[in-house]
Amino acid sequence: MKGRKRERFITLMIIPHSEKSTFSISVPFSFIKAVKYIAAGTAVAVAGASIYFFVSYRELKARNEELAVKAGKYEAVQARLEYFEEKTKSMEEKVKKLEELDASLREMLKNDPELKAKLDQKISPPSQPAGLASRSGIDRERALEQLEELDKKLEDQENSLEQLVAAVEARNKRLACTPSIWPLKGEVTSRFGYRRSPFGRSIEFHDGLDIAAPYGSPIKAAADGKVTFAGYMSGYGYTVEISHGYGIKTAYSHVSRILVKAGQQVKKGDIIARVGSSGRSTGPHLHYMVKVNGIPRNPEEYLD
Repeated sequence: MKGRKRERFITLMIIPHSEKSTFSISVPFSFIKAVKYIAAGTAVAVAGASIYFFVSYRELKARNEELAVKAGKYEAVQARLEYFEEKTKSMEEKVKKLEELDASLREMLKNDPELKAKLDQKISPPSQPAGLASRSGIDRERALEQLEELDKKLEDQENSLEQLVAAVEARNKRLACTPSIWPLKGEVTSRFGYRRSPFGRSIEFHDGLDIAAPYGSPIKAAADGKVTFAGYMSGYGYTVEISHGYGIKTAYSHVSRILVKAGQQVKKGDIIARVGSSGRSTGPHLHYMVKVNGIPRNPEEYLD
């Protein structure tokens, strides 16, 4: 048909080196162009895919790095929470110790209303800092500060209580060493101070308290202490002398029988001798003396 463009071909001839005959292939020019376009499209697709995979790789790498950072932060948070738990356990132990100290104080002060009144309100364990109940939304830095403040406060309270216990123990020890009980039940026949001598009409200074009682009645130590003398003393007859510390000494004279030895430790209320009338005496009684730094004091000032 006239006006129709004639198709162009490209002929490829293959000539073998052997004696075989040659052969040729005729390929339309349009096919070559199609192959060229396909190759170009393939190259573009490969390039696009390479770019896509490269970008994806960068994103994946960035995400991995971000996850690694988050994992590090998570480990730090876990370490901080473990620290909180250790602090809480430590504080619980301190609170328990405070409660034991409180119980000890109350036991020591159960017979002392005046001091006991000062400790009427028990020390309550401080409440848990806000924010530790839940791990979400915690201001961890502030929570840590609160824990450390609480730990310091507990330590201060513990030290304060320990000092108070030591003071009360020292006070109780001093009280135990203070001659506060009557060494003998009986009638006071002569008090401390100047008096008319039972052996004449002269006035003399009486350095103790005379307590009359039946012969052989038990005589008690008026306080804790150490026996410094147990024997016969001129004018006083058989005598027991006890040192109680703090410069205080007591003496028990005119006894009939001594039941302790020098160097022996005695407790308040221990029986140390028996009533007698040894030495310069007019009848069975106890001559009881209290000395502070070597100076005689009125025993009745110390007796309950």
